[in-house]
Parts: sequence; structure tokens; C-alpha cells
Amino acid sequence: MSSPELHVLVLAGGESTRIRTGRPKALLDLCGRPLIAWVLSAASEVATGSRVLLLGPSHREPIETWLQASDCEGWEIAIQPEANGTGDAVRCALEHLPETGRLLILCGDTPALQPETLAFLAQQENGAMLSSLVEDPAGYGRLSRDEEGNLLGIVEEADCDEEALAIQEINAGVYALDIATLRKAIANLDSNNAQGEFYLTDAALAVLSETDGAVVTLEGEDEILGVNTLVDHARVMRILREWILAEHMLAGVQVDDPASSFIEHGVEIAPGARILPFTVIRKGCKIGADCAVGPFTHLRGGTQMAAQSELGNFVEAKNTEMGEGSKAKHLTYLGDTTVGARANIGCGTITANYDGKSKHRTQIGSKAFIGSGTVLVAPVKVGDGSTTGAGAVVLSNRDVPDGEVVIGVPAKSLDKSTKG
Repeated sequence: MSSPELHVLVLAGGESTRIRTGRPKALLDLCGRPLIAWVLSAASEVATGSRVLLLGPSHREPIETWLQASDCEGWEIAIQPEANGTGDAVRCALEHLPETGRLLILCGDTPALQPETLAFLAQQENGAMLSSLVEDPAGYGRLSRDEEGNLLGIVEEADCDEEALAIQEINAGVYALDIATLRKAIANLDSNNAQGEFYLTDAALAVLSETDGAVVTLEGEDEILGVNTLVDHARVMRILREWILAEHMLAGVQVDDPASSFIEHGVEIAPGARILPFTVIRKGCKIGADCAVGPFTHLRGGTQMAAQSELGNFVEAKNTEMGEGSKAKHLTYLGDTTVGARANIGCGTITANYDGKSKHRTQIGSKAFIGSGTVLVAPVKVGDGSTTGAGAVVLSNRDVPDGEVVIGVPAKSLDKSTKG
């Protein structure tokens, strides 16, 4: 049940210049979902009365288009016409928020933030901000405190002197603030600083001082890492990968070498399955109990493996269903394919699913035996218990009946008189 008192604001109005891709960093793929989706998802798990996403004009259109098609629901868009700092961004967003209540503010480029952390921050009755103790504080604003540990200031790095630069407690850019008090503080902001911008940090400090707010400090920086460059992006991706893999392993999935295994968000793997080294499993895949995947296997979206099925060395599968106990162990491409129970797919098999205009499906029946080097040109069906000889090319719409043996190019039925 949503709280009428708490509201959430995600700031994503930057121009993404340091990413250098020419596209919004909010939509960078991060373990199978856009970067911004991680932030919105975490924020959505905190009960709020309203949700506002602040965008800038440069990347508004692609982000809004993605948002409308996504499963991130209930977000209202606010626009910051010009990049005049985070304080100005909040000013633009306040037009979309109620006059009173509490506001949870976070940055749209911190995808590792956890819902539990946001919920704890929001529970602080007098308001709070999030900080972190790190070994290398470069790139972040610093928190200055007095000898008793009381918060004195939040200093942006561009405004730090040598003493402030040595501080290892950084501002995570996450706040829970009283809205009415924040409105007054935002109205009183000025841009008399090194960057000539309106700083949210100045307003946040004023609000927390007036409401006697708290500072919640995290040990370590993994959760609050921001993505400003593609180096940052790779670093955060490594962290999220480790968390995803740990979640699967703790649920009973054997991952032989986590360092070389890449499993995206949105993958379902049953207990007892085994993931071998150098395997990539994309979002939307489902792997059943006691399956084996890898090594050097690529599973793309829509691939489903029933219990005890196997996809092995240098096998790629896309939108493919593997029946119970079926196997494709070596050098195979299975695209838009249904494989029956206990079928065996020989080394080098290709399901040619694309005719230059459209994708078509291949059906391989239960207990079928597909010989090495077979090409199945979709749409085509290979029946239950049927066999293709090594190197056979089964043309589209030339279905192989149940129990039939076909050989050759193009594949034809093997004359019973020549068998044996």
C-alpha cells in the first residue's frame, strides 16, 4: 500500500557527454536491462505516493519512448530545460510534486542502489542523506564534520581545497527530505560556486540542519557507484554480475567459474542446473533442473531448457525449446527451434531460420537423431524417431516423417533396400 506522505524523484537530466557514445547513458544495456531500469525498479519497491523522473531535453525522446514500452509503471516526467545543476533540476521537478510530505531523491545513474537501503533512508523521521566511506573518493562530493562527528557541510569536488580532497566520506547523492522545507531551501539557492550551478547539496544541507536530519553511512562504495564513463559502466556491470550469479548459486545452481560466466537479469534457472565456464545467458531464458549449459555456450532470449537437457561447447540457441533430456553438445546453432524429448543434435547442426525476409521455426521430434553437419532449412519438421545422415540438407517444407532416415543434399529418404 503506497504512503501518501513519501514521494520519489529520480534525477536523469544529464547530457551523457562523458559516455561519448552520442546516446543517453540511461539506456545503456546493463546485464540485460537499461541502466535507468535498475534505478526505477529499486525506487518502485519503496512505497510512495507519487514518482517523478526528471529528464533533460537532449535525451528526453528516447528515454520517454523506452519508459512507455517498459514495465516501469507510474512515473511522471518532469523536464529541466537547461542544465543548471542538480538544485535547478529539483526546482523543475517540484512543480510535479505536492506542497508537503517527504521526498526521496536519487540519481538516475546509480544502478546498484538496493531497495532496502532506500527504504531505510526513507524511514528516518527527520530526514536523512546517504554517505559512504571509500578508499578513493575522487569524483565525489565530500562530507565535512566537526570533531564530534556532526555534519558541517557537503562540498562538491570542484569546490574542495586540499584538506577536503583528503576526506574519504563521500556524498552518495541520495536524500530523504521534507518537501516544504526543501521548497524554501531551493528558492534560496545561488550559483556562487566553482561550476556556476545551483547545487542540490546546499539545499539538502539546509533542510537537514533545520529538521535535525541524519546521515546514513554505508561501508564500501559498490552500492552507490555512479556511471559517468564507460569505465564506470564496466565496473558496475561486474558488480551486478557477481550479485546475479551469487543469487543463483545460493538458490542451488552450480556455476563452475563465476569469473567467466555471464548471466543477465531476468533469467530463471532451477536448482540442480550446472553452468560451465565461458557461458553467456541472456534475459528471458529459462533453464530446468539438472540441465547442463556450456562451456562456451550462448543462450539468447526465449530459450527454454526442460529438465536434464544439455547445450554444450560452442552452441548458440535463440528462441529455442529443448525437450526433457535432449542434447546439442557441440558447434551448433538452434534458432527458432523446438526440440523434442531425448532428441540428439549432432555436431555442426544448423537450423537455418531466416530466409532473408522472415524468421521460421524448425521442429525436431522426440528421440530424433540429427547427424553431424545437418542443415535444417526452416520451416521444416523432422518427425519423432527420425534420423538425418551426416551433412544432410533438409530443405524447407520437406518434412521428414516419423521414423524416416534421410541423407544427402538435398536430403532424400534412404532406400530401405540399402540399409545396413
